[in-house]
Order: sequence, then structure tokens, then C-alpha cells
Amino acid sequence: MDYPEALQIEVTNRCNFSCQMCVRRVWDAKPTDLNMDLYKRVAESAFPHLKRLVLYGLGEPLINPNIIEMLKIAREKTSRDSEIKISTNGSLLNPRLAEKILRLGVNNVSFSIDTADIAKLKYIREGSEPTILLKNFRHIARLKRLSGGSFKLGIEAVVMKSNFMDLPELIKEASNENADYILVSHVIPYTRWTFQNAVYITLSKKPFEIVRSTLDYGRRIILEAIYETFCNVYGINTELKASKIIEGFWREAEKSGYWINLPLLFESMEKIAMIRDVERVFEETQKMAHEYGIELALPNLYPDARDRRCPYVEKATAVIRSDGLVTPCLEFAYKHTVYVNAHIKTVNSIILGDLRSESINEVWNRENYVRFREVRLRMPENIPWCGDCPYSASKCFFTENNSMDCYTNEPGCNECLYSVNLAQCNI
Repeated sequence: MDYPEALQIEVTNRCNFSCQMCVRRVWDAKPTDLNMDLYKRVAESAFPHLKRLVLYGLGEPLINPNIIEMLKIAREKTSRDSEIKISTNGSLLNPRLAEKILRLGVNNVSFSIDTADIAKLKYIREGSEPTILLKNFRHIARLKRLSGGSFKLGIEAVVMKSNFMDLPELIKEASNENADYILVSHVIPYTRWTFQNAVYITLSKKPFEIVRSTLDYGRRIILEAIYETFCNVYGINTELKASKIIEGFWREAEKSGYWINLPLLFESMEKIAMIRDVERVFEETQKMAHEYGIELALPNLYPDARDRRCPYVEKATAVIRSDGLVTPCLEFAYKHTVYVNAHIKTVNSIILGDLRSESINEVWNRENYVRFREVRLRMPENIPWCGDCPYSASKCFFTENNSMDCYTNEPGCNECLYSVNLAQCNI
């Protein structure tokens, strides 16, 4: 029987923050802590086979009153070489608790810190007190130094218009505290407001470069092409200038295996104007990380339809929600909306099993889950990328929700920002 290499266990979906970009603002999930008996059953059957155990989901894990006992069981049941990872907003990880969880064998701790600017951080992480979480971060960094680096310490940052320029300073702060890594992710646009504050586009880089020189035309080029087409139909002589430009774009893109989504480009003009600034900051951040010896994972600024992969499938990871239901990834864990490719989409939860009545191994080896993973091992061949398709910005049926894509895959991963490394998850 096959086993997952890793489990991401959402020990609670409750949180003490209300972050500006969080999915919690657009869902109606019932607040739940993972049942302790259920956790023990999973630990008994699955933990000995794991390479990694990730104890966080869409809530703050340290809110769960049983977290210390859970960590103790985790270390007892996993192998000595297994990684136990926690991601926290840092507000509750006071010195006493930090020392406890490290004694229990947690060997990877990451803090959600989007900027070293305290005023910005307080705004982004609504409900936080940045001085407290930064104090907690510095204390655990001191414990890392005293232990001789017995665990990994990281930072997870979500970048938007308001804070992408702060990344170099965040590298300096991380270096001062001897952090090991910084994982940077773009924001998932759960609302139109979040989309407007994102600093990436979802059209593949190759078609974007093909049309970049004519973006000053804006939507006018489409209107002129339509006018020329009607003139041609009705026998009116007119120069087919715009039509030929668009036709040339399409021919060049298709030769490379891409489509061009012009409506999306025009919707993203403000982002396109700042792309060069973001590229400059990313380059400076990469250089500084190298100088300071910090492992830096930056997201893409553009996707590539021909280079896509599912991080959960690649890392053989399953997700267990705080109510015991099994889902293939956090993005499919709960029903929510997302504003992507210039349209609102409903993402329904995808549930593949229920650990209240079955084991994780039964769920993992079930035919529909095996098939789900097989298809996503070859995403460019098996799954369309809607960012390059003009229909995605025009109320295409297959982009209304994630039930099915136009290749008839169920569910649809055709607009997944994680698959194109725009969003990143710490698993």
C-alpha cells in the first residue's frame, strides 16, 4: 500500500488575526479544533511513514489548547529523521511556549512577517501587535543560536503593492536574527480589492513579451480590429491594420504553444506598469539573500503555461482539515471566492475522505485520489491554463467554479496560482 510522504494537518481553523488578504474574509467555515482522539488515530497509523509533518492550516495552530500534547505525540510517532514543521503568526509563541515546543522536537518554525515596517505590518495583519510578534521571533532566534542551530527558523511573507519594496530590509532583519530562510508568496486575490493590490499578472510571460510593444493601444486595438472585420464583411474598403497586428500576435504565440488573453492584459495595465519595479526589488532581494546566506524562495511575476506543477502532488502531501475531512490542498479545503483572470470564481471544497470513519491510507489509495495525482503530475499536457485564454475574461462556463475544466478534468485546477509559482505554500 502506498503512503503519503507528508501530511498537512490543520490543528485548528480558528485565528486571532483578521489579515487583509486572508481567505477567512470570504468563507463561512465553522470554527473547529481538531479532535484529539482522531489525531491520535492518525498518528498511530500514518506518522511512522511520514517524511514531513506540517502542523498548520488556515488557522493559527497555537490556538489549539492541545497543541503541546499533539507535538509530543508527533515526535514519538514519527521517525527520528522526519521533519515536524509549524507555521505561526507569532503572536502566541512567547518565550515559555517556544522553549516547550523546541524541547519536544519541532525542527522547523516559520513566522508570518510580511514587512519589517511595524506600521505596515499592523495594518496588513489586522488584530496583531507587531512589537510582540517580533519580540517572540527574536527570542526564538536566540534559542536557535544557543542550540547551535538545532532547528530551522524561517519567515513567510506575502507581497502586495504596499510592501513588496520592503523585501530587502526584511532580508537584513532576518540576517540579524540568524534566520535560515524566507519564503515569499504573492497574494491570492480572494476579492477584487486584493486583485487590484497584487503585483503579478496571470498571462504567461512569452505571450506577454509578444504583445508588450503595443500595449499603449489599450482596448482600442480590439475595437479597431472589430471595426475592420465588419467593414470587410460589408465590402467597405479599409486598411486591415489592427487585425493584422492581432493576427501576427496569435501566429507567433501559437508557434510557441501559447494563446494570448488581450482582455486580461488590458485589465492588468496598472500591474504591468509596476512589473519592472517589482523585478528590480526581487533582483536586489536575491542578491542580498546570497550575500547574507539566507535561503530565499521568490515567486514568479508571470506564469508559464508550459511549466506548471502541483506542489501537493510533487511533494506527495495530503491535507487533513480541522474537522477530519481530507482534501488534496489548502486551496480546495473550504468554499470561497477568488477574483482571477478578470472574473469572480467560486472555489468549492473538494473532499476526498473522512478520517472519522476511515484511515488516511484508505483515502490516499482510493481510485479517485490516485487519478487526481496522476493527472496533475503532467499539468501542462493534461490541464489548461486559463490565464492565456481570452474566454476566461469573458464569463466562460468553465471558469465559474472549480467543478470541471474544458478538458473535462474534475475538479478543475486550470486557474491555480500555486501551480505556476505565483503563490507558494510552506509544505
